[in-house]
Amino acid sequence: MGLWSLYFLAKLALFHGGYSGFHVWENLLFAVAMAWPQERVLWRRLRHLAAVPVALALLYHDSWLPPLNRLLSQAGALRDFSLDYLLELLGRFINPSLITNLLVALVLVWFLGRILRLATFVFLGILSVVPMTYLPSGGLAPALAAQGKGGQDSTRLDPDARLAAFYQTQKRRQLPFHAPESGPPAFDVIYLHICSLSWDDMAFLRLHEHPFFQNFDFLFRQFNSAASYSGPAAVRLLKSSCGQHDHKETYRERNPQCQLFRHFEEAGFEAQALLNHDGRFDNFGKLLESEGGFSRKPMIPQDAPVAMRSFDNTPIYSDLAVLSRWWQARQQTGGKPVALYYNSISLHDGNRLPGEKSTASLQTYKPRLTQLLEDFDRFIKALEASNRPVVVVLLGEHGAALRGDRLQIAGLREIPSPRITRVPAAVKLIGMPGMSGAPQVIDRPTSYLALTAVLAQLLNGETDREQLAARLPETEHVSETDALVLMRLGEGYKMRSADGVWVDYRE
Repeated sequence: MGLWSLYFLAKLALFHGGYSGFHVWENLLFAVAMAWPQERVLWRRLRHLAAVPVALALLYHDSWLPPLNRLLSQAGALRDFSLDYLLELLGRFINPSLITNLLVALVLVWFLGRILRLATFVFLGILSVVPMTYLPSGGLAPALAAQGKGGQDSTRLDPDARLAAFYQTQKRRQLPFHAPESGPPAFDVIYLHICSLSWDDMAFLRLHEHPFFQNFDFLFRQFNSAASYSGPAAVRLLKSSCGQHDHKETYRERNPQCQLFRHFEEAGFEAQALLNHDGRFDNFGKLLESEGGFSRKPMIPQDAPVAMRSFDNTPIYSDLAVLSRWWQARQQTGGKPVALYYNSISLHDGNRLPGEKSTASLQTYKPRLTQLLEDFDRFIKALEASNRPVVVVLLGEHGAALRGDRLQIAGLREIPSPRITRVPAAVKLIGMPGMSGAPQVIDRPTSYLALTAVLAQLLNGETDREQLAARLPETEHVSETDALVLMRLGEGYKMRSADGVWVDYRE
């Protein structure tokens, strides 16, 4: 096998270090092909040449990078990335510590290869992965014990059974709400949906205790966005009158009873959508139209001040300016109450701030976040000064993955890890009687249905914050992309790969 032993041993080291997956049978077949005796020099050389692209493809297949079909589907979007941003992304893949350790290990293995038959260790290493991949955590003994006990203990250890039970439960959950019997709603509702903001991002920057969040009435510490990309996160919020569906079913679901803003309109609100960007990337604006239940197109304030430029050089407008202009127009027009969905991408990866010395988006994230919180704080103060009753719901779409982890680089969000999907969620009640004091902190697993329940109870006339918070529904932690599922199981997390294999997830 020669130097190909180093290839397989390096991949096994990455797998056991938690940096990569490992597809046993594909790697075993490739190893057999490379170890098969071949006496003719020409055929050996041709085999080595043909093996190079196979080895690269298998290395990518074993990694947790996005599937190739996803990359191909996003090829048009990638063409919009600026050269600076592409170079920044490329630089994030370079891990000096990991590369140094691998080089040292490879040199050591090369010396050992001069006195030992490394191919034997390669095949033993590959076969050792089999029980780790196809048996529950802990190996054979727990699996046999679970088979002996059966029933609930067996289901508890079976991630597929737990996931199926979770979705069956979620299908039965539905929370419509209606206008109060005394007349039309007496308050406006404003959803502030923020791209690229998680509790972990703020903890990484030491901003997780920012005083801004202490001004809210309800603060969710374990809110799961269930998605690591903007489109799915927005669709889940817009359909949050129902329980949590799996990724594909979320898009297929056409039950109007699940559409949050359709319920707002039926309850007497005028539903509106507003963006601080043009909504073209990934067809986000059209997604709101098709999935949101709005009766009018999202508003794009093209005459507002430009605060920064996106990775594709399109303008991103000032959050404070966009929201202030909308609020001024709202007060002038009057009429029935409004339910507004506002989407901000001011924290999106790749944004460029004018006048900043550094153009690296990870380095400009903190000043952008500081400005965002300041803008929202000033906007909320303007709402309070108007003496009009308003409910403000602030929610992160997903995190920015600022620190990354052992499975994916900073900024990559293919794995919907808790660091990415555990996002800040908060509710502010302005101009409403009986609502004051420190925030009611909800420190139990929740998701979108809990936010919808807040609005439903307010419409029903609930004014006791403690009672309201106590009745909010919990939701187990399950998050996913179109290829991966990550689920809390016991004290840890399990991740299901694209080929259906469950592995322990370690951050």
